Amino acid sequence: MKVAIIQTHIEDYNIENNIERFQYLLKNIEKDTKWVVLSEMFLTGFVCDVSLAKNSKEKGLSLMKEFAHSTGTAIEGSLLVDENGKYFNRHYFISKDSEAFYDKTHLFSFSDEVKTLSAGRDKDVITLLEDFKIKMLTCYDLRFPLTSMNTYNDGEFLYDVLVYVASWPSSRKEQWLSLLKARAIENQSYVIATNRIGKDANGYLYSGDSCVINTKGEILSPINSFENSIHYYNICKEDLTKAREKFPVYKDWDKI
Repeated sequence: MKVAIIQTHIEDYNIENNIERFQYLLKNIEKDTKWVVLSEMFLTGFVCDVSLAKNSKEKGLSLMKEFAHSTGTAIEGSLLVDENGKYFNRHYFISKDSEAFYDKTHLFSFSDEVKTLSAGRDKDVITLLEDFKIKMLTCYDLRFPLTSMNTYNDGEFLYDVLVYVASWPSSRKEQWLSLLKARAIENQSYVIATNRIGKDANGYLYSGDSCVINTKGEILSPINSFENSIHYYNICKEDLTKAREKFPVYKDWDKI
């Protein structure tokens, strides 16, 4: 299944400019792509200005739904949203046939996120695309292994692909790559990670380092640091099944 990762600069607070950028990028997605993954808060940047939430939700969902329904390609990314007087960092997965969302459970306590947004309560949001089961997580969640924990019960894995959409600064690049590899290895799944690039409104720098990783922790599709890119990779369920069967550590996973 062909996946496109979009790694690009995001202008903090500037929804209109970001909309134009992603409209342009999505128009250039190759026609046989089945799934597009964007980064965290791709319309606003990682900001907690709740005055942006309504516009972010409306315009972001409109963009994602229009793309999914017109092309038949699934799309995923997170938005700052409002709902019933509360605000969330909401990670959406939208296809022509379905819609799912995951509200970030681990809010970043070193920022205003934990003060202004509400945490999600369900860490196991699983959606389906073709023969892959996909688990959705967001940025800081990467640091918490129990949140990403895969399971194997009655011959079935909880998920096959673990997706992180992120705004992860370049100063913590080594932790980003090390933890992504660890999550792929320990959960015997693909990991797809999409991160922004450039400098945010606070002066923090983002190098991207978006990638696809296999069950061995091998980076299959590295995107160069600081590179604006639409990067493609074909993930294969048969390859995943063979890797799991060849080294069936999942049979000995902790039962929690």
